[in-house]
Amino acid sequence: MDMYPIDLRLEGRAALVAGGGAVAHRKVRGLLAAGAAVTVVAPKLSPPLAALAADGRIAWLAQLATAEVFASLPRALLVFCATDDRAANAAFGKAAKEAGALVNDATAPELCDFFLPAALRDGDLLVTVSTGGASPALARTLKKRLAARLGASWGDWLERLAGLREEAKERIEGSAGRETFWRAALSEHILNLVEEGRLDEAEAEIRHALDCFGTES
Repeated sequence: MDMYPIDLRLEGRAALVAGGGAVAHRKVRGLLAAGAAVTVVAPKLSPPLAALAADGRIAWLAQLATAEVFASLPRALLVFCATDDRAANAAFGKAAKEAGALVNDATAPELCDFFLPAALRDGDLLVTVSTGGASPALARTLKKRLAARLGASWGDWLERLAGLREEAKERIEGSAGRETFWRAALSEHILNLVEEGRLDEAEAEIRHALDCFGTES
């Protein structure tokens, strides 16, 4: 199955979650972390979800997730079907798809428009691993291996690199020239320095390379 990878900005965008249990809670946590406006449809909520509703962090519609109920809800970009009833998930998801939403069905990967990858976050750095729904357990395992391999310096390095990128934009004309610079500057040596936590040295070497590149240009 060919998948299209995308990082999606959800700040203020509507998302629906059908179900009030542990699976639904996991979906809600991720959506709230991305700033989405979340509505949960379920007759009952688990204690963690009930606490979020009580705090006003999510909207709660205390009804069964049905196609008829979906028709009464505000339109959402993303819809998560996370009840323990496959038929209910399928009916709710079908109504959502017909309304133009993208659907994730926790009980039926073949009905999903998208999957949630295992995500490794460090500041603005986001590394994801997806198996296209074939094995979420493998995705989580590989994420752990990547986390151990990457260490803890990359988020800080990305923050520094963002400033250096702005400097490069001012000092190097044209996207082709900047691409040439970064391909050379982000060498194995620099990456090794970052892995070792020697960020000051890595930044100094990038700045030196930028000075030299500007002189040569």
